[in-house]
Amino acid sequence: MRILVVYGSALGATRGIAERVAATIGSAGLEVDVRSVAESPPVAGYDGFVVGSAVHAGHWLPEAATFVRANRRSLADHPTWLFSSGPVGDQYVTREGPDPAEIDEFRSWIAPRDHRVFAGAHDRSSAQTERLGAVTRFVARRLIPNGDWRDWPAIEAWATGIVRDLTGAARPLVTSGR
Repeated sequence: MRILVVYGSALGATRGIAERVAATIGSAGLEVDVRSVAESPPVAGYDGFVVGSAVHAGHWLPEAATFVRANRRSLADHPTWLFSSGPVGDQYVTREGPDPAEIDEFRSWIAPRDHRVFAGAHDRSSAQTERLGAVTRFVARRLIPNGDWRDWPAIEAWATGIVRDLTGAARPLVTSGR
């Protein structure tokens, strides 16, 4: 069974979540590829999909939303899971943030098996902030809290649930334990 994990990440935190999801799925013996939406990965030949995006101002990144829209028929015809990453701050460690604006649209098109919002991370000193526009860079450096709120055990548990759904596995899967 081949699974494609696709992500849109502005500063790298969402990429990290996608990589952890892919590693968890791969550790269960499934073939998994992880790709950025910036690569415009082809969807042919995959049996399932996990698609995620960073969330800025309540929206998925445009390139991630475009990927879903462009591939909605294939995503609708296969098991698909969505995740969002972006709320940062201590208040999001124990509760999910709100759904991004696009999620209801995506639900109506592809009926994903699940959508999960994970707390994100923000590194003000990241060299990647240099590629942001001036206003976004100002906000990123001055107003967004600095830190990492990603809940790795919750992310791995979610990915393990995906594997169980795909394979019908009843036993717990071993994860990285990181």
